[in-house]
Amino acid sequence: MSAIALMLQNAGYEVTGSDRQDSEIIKILRKHDISVFIGHDAKNVEGADVVVYTAAIASDNVELVEARRRGISTVERPVLLGQLMADYEHKIAVAGAHGKTTTVAMTTAILEQAGWHPTALLGTDRDNLKLGEHRVIITEACEAFGSFLFLKPSVTVVLNIDADHLDYYGTIDQIERAFQQFMAQTEPGGYIIACADENRVQRVLQNLSQSGAMEKVTTVSFGFSERADYRAVNIFHEGLRSRYTLLVRGEPVGDVKLGVPGDQNIMNSLAAIGVGLELGISFETACRALENYRGAPRRFEVLYDGEVVVIDDYAHHPTEIEATIESARSSYGGRITAVFQPHLYSRTKFLLDEFARALSRADEVIVAPIYPAREEPIPGVSGASIVECIRRMGHTSASYASDIDQLPNQLAKGVKPGDVVLVMGAGDIRRVAEKLASMLRGGSL
Repeated sequence: MSAIALMLQNAGYEVTGSDRQDSEIIKILRKHDISVFIGHDAKNVEGADVVVYTAAIASDNVELVEARRRGISTVERPVLLGQLMADYEHKIAVAGAHGKTTTVAMTTAILEQAGWHPTALLGTDRDNLKLGEHRVIITEACEAFGSFLFLKPSVTVVLNIDADHLDYYGTIDQIERAFQQFMAQTEPGGYIIACADENRVQRVLQNLSQSGAMEKVTTVSFGFSERADYRAVNIFHEGLRSRYTLLVRGEPVGDVKLGVPGDQNIMNSLAAIGVGLELGISFETACRALENYRGAPRRFEVLYDGEVVVIDDYAHHPTEIEATIESARSSYGGRITAVFQPHLYSRTKFLLDEFARALSRADEVIVAPIYPAREEPIPGVSGASIVECIRRMGHTSASYASDIDQLPNQLAKGVKPGDVVLVMGAGDIRRVAEKLASMLRGGSL
């Protein structure tokens, strides 16, 4: 929403907005002279020609109700995004349960290195918009609430398909059908760049092929398996960096150095390189961009690196948690404390066992209360539910922290030289990592 607000303001529109509470992104919007009201009130829509809302806003929201009463046009965010993208020559949309932000950021870096000046929308709480020329636009395409179905990309990137947003879809089969529809909306003459290693992605591609929907679209694959068009081999992890040899359709083209760690980032970089090279950007240009890439906000962001390492990460799904823990282990090798704030009661309910298994990969686990976002509590579902499940699986160092404000002090007292503290979640858990990092800089160890 904030990125779209900035795009519209840059295009000459007068933009205002409202939110439930203040935040860093609202402070950024205000610095750009966009007025933001705290709290929803019918009077906030006075003078508006259009009211834009997200799927997280209830239909009985007072501002939506008032807008409709006044006859003001209302439009959901992804609908507007699709309209804004329509006039660009290259419309790149990156979909998947995990890795969207990093892949968009990497692809943006490659396009910028090539002098393409893209407009880019990232799912971060800061630096989430790069305004460029009216030729290339790249955005995350989120499957939540079917949002990505309003987009018609010329380049469709699919990283993975996983069980998430089950409160909306109900089953993984329904999620696959949504991805199939999204991919089928790729413009004729465009590209689908999809992961070769993901069985669900490949199944959807096969269904599309059998339906005849792929006849006017070029399909390109990436991954670690031999069938991938863009494949990484000879992989090495070197602290917070990685490197590998790139094979393009079986032929080695050179080595790629990444300024970020982990196999997941290598996978994301393969997708980004695939986009760049298929659009005519040179391998050398892509390599320069990726070697200088240092990550997106809240994606394995190192806030303190001393005797103890503090890392903040947006991971809020079991697959992401597992990848983040493994990246920390391969980069540092010390004792890992995973601090996790669950995001949404429904996600916690549907993926309870998966969360427990993923978090069990850490040496110590601390779970905070659930960040509810748009949801009301579900009886019997809490952060303590995850802890109980972890303990049933035999992990002996798992605890529930009922007061998130006390966590920095608790962590500062318990960490030892060589420890890595991973703070993960999509809510407001970052403040724990920031406070802990500040305490450690002040000599609290």
